[in-house]
Amino acid sequence: MAESFTRITFPPEKDNFYAELREEVSRYFKESGFTPYGNRAMHIKAAAMLLVYFGLYASMLLTASAFHELLVWYALIGVWGVFLGLNVGHDAAHFALFKSRRWNKVCLLVFDLLGTNSFNWKNRHVGAHHLFPNIMDYDSDIQQSEVVKIFPKDKHRVMHKVQWAYMPFVYMIYIFRWVVYRDFKDIFTRRIGGFDNSNYPAKEIVKMVLFKFGYFGYIVVVPKMILGFSWGQVFGAFFLLTVFASLTITMVLLSTHVGEHANFPEPNADGVMPHAWSRHHMMTAGDFATDSMLVTHLFGGFNHHVIHHLFQHICHIHYPELTKILIRVASLHGVEYRSEKHMFSAMYSHFKLLYNNGNNANPVPFES
Repeated sequence: MAESFTRITFPPEKDNFYAELREEVSRYFKESGFTPYGNRAMHIKAAAMLLVYFGLYASMLLTASAFHELLVWYALIGVWGVFLGLNVGHDAAHFALFKSRRWNKVCLLVFDLLGTNSFNWKNRHVGAHHLFPNIMDYDSDIQQSEVVKIFPKDKHRVMHKVQWAYMPFVYMIYIFRWVVYRDFKDIFTRRIGGFDNSNYPAKEIVKMVLFKFGYFGYIVVVPKMILGFSWGQVFGAFFLLTVFASLTITMVLLSTHVGEHANFPEPNADGVMPHAWSRHHMMTAGDFATDSMLVTHLFGGFNHHVIHHLFQHICHIHYPELTKILIRVASLHGVEYRSEKHMFSAMYSHFKLLYNNGNNANPVPFES
């Protein structure tokens, strides 16, 4: 990837779609008496989710006497860890959980508690993805490896023809790769998508190493010492944890930006995008299962993804009502709003994109 990137800019808004949407959102908060941040219900939810995570961990240490029981507990911890990260860490990264920036920074450490590095994740997600969604070479959340071809105009390789078949297995190691490899790789990566990562703070390296040791200490070493399983059994259970966590988080990530009808706008030679900022986000983000309260609460409002991209500093507890406003205003202005009724239909749409992208170009031999 090139070291120097063209600066991306968006042209001015051509109508008052976003201005009216902001006005309606402001009216919602004024009339409801809420603030854009998490309310009491959200804070209770965050505390409860944290307690459940530690409750699952404590229950494992107290009750797992057989290997199959250990596997079940680790799988549950992996899934719930994703729910915890999406609900608490994600909102904290956007300074939306609390009005206090300090408390948001504290809650952002949830990612470190779960074995992933919060500093790297925020840089990737807020510093690259939210600024440049679906823009090739700039959005580091969308394409992280040459193994998969997400962008239609990306380099085509022979193996991409069957990527729809092998990527489900690759997605299973998403969290494991993140925890043991990607975080460390980011230290030495000068540019992550559109984010300048060249001045990596030494204190963040120290923090990462300490939290990684702490994570593997409580998730691997402590269970080994207390429960008496072999190292191989505990490491196997840990790997299963990462598989279940990976499957859980990829269900969300694959359902928001990269479906069959996804758009991937490109800048011109001067870095100017073809659409205004708000239209770009409307074109590149999509919702799913917005009628499901269970999906909304478990996945931290990720299913209301369009409104999140337009108002990233608002807590997800408000997204269901704000999405209704978005749909109404978008309809009045003739702006397309995309949503899949169910999560699994959104995921199926992603694999149709993989199939289409894998079969739409003359492949070149794979080069390692």
